[in-house]
Amino acid sequence: MNDLTTEQIEIRVWAFVVLTLAAILAVSVFTILMSVMFVDQDMERVAPVDEAFLAIIKDVMMLCIGAIGGLVGRNSVNAAAKLMSKEDEK
Repeated sequence: MNDLTTEQIEIRVWAFVVLTLAAILAVSVFTILMSVMFVDQDMERVAPVDEAFLAIIKDVMMLCIGAIGGLVGRNSVNAAAKLMSKEDEK
């Protein structure tokens, strides 16, 4: 097996997590679009079951967006901190 450094392993795990969350988000958006486009609804109100389903999907989407934002933000802060420390050493 390849000898991977800690940074390489961290990057691969980080990329896997971000891609998995992005895939969950994409599937959620696709599910909402399909459920809204191809199901006949009463024009005045949404069925209670559909309303509960959409609420659950929206919560999952918000969780994924927050997690992706947190992971990307954490990595960006680490990269900026490393860059600043290298500039201070010069």
